Amino acid sequence: DGVDGKQARRTGSGSPLGELMDHGIDSNCMWMLPVTLMSVLGSDSSNSGIAMQYAPLLLLSLTFNFWISHWEKYNTGVLYLPWMFDIAQTTVVGLFLLTGILTPAGLKAACAQYIAPMNTLFYIFIPLGFLGSLLLSVYNVYKSVQAGTHKQTTFLGMMRPWVSYILMNLLLCSYTVFSEDAYLAHPRVWTIAYGFSFSSLVCRLMVNQMCSTDCDLIDPIIPPLGLAWFLGVVVGIEPTIVITVYSVYSMGSFFHLSYTVVNDICDHLNICCFLITRKRR
Repeated sequence: DGVDGKQARRTGSGSPLGELMDHGIDSNCMWMLPVTLMSVLGSDSSNSGIAMQYAPLLLLSLTFNFWISHWEKYNTGVLYLPWMFDIAQTTVVGLFLLTGILTPAGLKAACAQYIAPMNTLFYIFIPLGFLGSLLLSVYNVYKSVQAGTHKQTTFLGMMRPWVSYILMNLLLCSYTVFSEDAYLAHPRVWTIAYGFSFSSLVCRLMVNQMCSTDCDLIDPIIPPLGLAWFLGVVVGIEPTIVITVYSVYSMGSFFHLSYTVVNDICDHLNICCFLITRKRR
């Protein structure tokens, strides 16, 4: 992840495709990091591990930082990624090393005295993280507007991506509240549904930014997600079945999006996806 840009410049193969693949894959890493943390330290009890009820908050805190960085780029044309991503990835590597040495049960035992304070600190650090990232991005967009380098001409155009992002989070996070038992029984299924929905949303925003086009007010992932929420929460169909079906759909939708966009870019630029040589017409 750290040398792909240097390799592309060294070989003269840099292109918008590389940028999209780099950050598109990063968008998946953002939701996988909390899964690894909760897999090691998570528990259904706040006394024996990080309570699983906090997993959506942890997921939101990391994905929000990634999302707002790309919202900022959508408006300014400049991508600024905070050091939080590097810190998170380094932390996960260290966590895996400790888990390999101590085993998950041993790591929880070693951290037992810190578990309760960690659960409490979630309520402090996560809102602060949200606020810090939001203020920084808003400030950078404001500077871009003042300098006349902004990409969107109206305030509504600037805020357009937020509609689908807020709807997605409201639907998926409220699902864990209304169907808490189903979520706690299968937290990874819900996380997969959230993760691929988030990645689809962000990747479409990246394409909009790269092509200088307006994003959809309602992203294509929102209607099927709204239907899943309606069936699971309002109609009362078994929530586990509904979220499992939707997670499979969101995964397939993301793979379809990736395949079609990558092929379209390759055809347009006359390049091969996994080769640095050009296609022969």
